[in-house]
Amino acid sequence: MAKFKPVKAKGAKPPAPKAGLPCVVLALLGFVLVMLFLYFAMRGLSPG
Repeated sequence: MAKFKPVKAKGAKPPAPKAGLPCVVLALLGFVLVMLFLYFAMRGLSPG
């Protein structure tokens, strides 16, 4: 029977870029823009 050796990690991997932060910033910016748009739209439609 063949003997299977566990695969060893080859050196230290470079740290992965933090891709979550730009996504969160874009989501928050989009949320704020939608809220501002709705605010001004509702303000413009209200009488008086």
